[in-house]
Amino acid sequence: MKKLNEYDRDKAVYYARKWALSYNPMYANYDKYGGDCTNYISQCLKASNIPFDNIGANVIKKWYWYSEELRTPTWTAAEPFYKYIIGNNIETSDNFGIYSKIVNYNELELGDIVQLVFEGKAYHTMIITDIILDGKYLLDYHICQHTYNLKDYPLSLKEGEKRYIKIIGYYY
Repeated sequence: MKKLNEYDRDKAVYYARKWALSYNPMYANYDKYGGDCTNYISQCLKASNIPFDNIGANVIKKWYWYSEELRTPTWTAAEPFYKYIIGNNIETSDNFGIYSKIVNYNELELGDIVQLVFEGKAYHTMIITDIILDGKYLLDYHICQHTYNLKDYPLSLKEGEKRYIKIIGYYY
């Protein structure tokens, strides 16, 4: 039986802040192919100790990056990434890897994911790196992203329809 492992939010946020304004030379930079945002977010999740998922039946049910030539679209493209992390695991699934769910704005935590969406499809991916409170009242979140690299930028200043994704953990 598979076991749900805890998502290390602190490690994901640390990595996000460290590489928000530059590029980790261990990975390719996909800016020249239309954007590096989801590649960067995948790196953040991997830095939190989530292992590669090589188990799925096809590339949309797997998540890994070994090289530019040996990677899944779920690692580097916003909509396939969404389909993977939302469709990958349900309670009755035998699949491994990231387990997440769609949540409301006020349910986000550090290390959770926000996507910009147009006509129902994701085109940009960001990570929550700070929660701005006034006492117990939520004011805003800060995000980090690649493709127009930003570090601790107010989410409220990002225009467009948003999708909020909570990372629950991962099965391994």
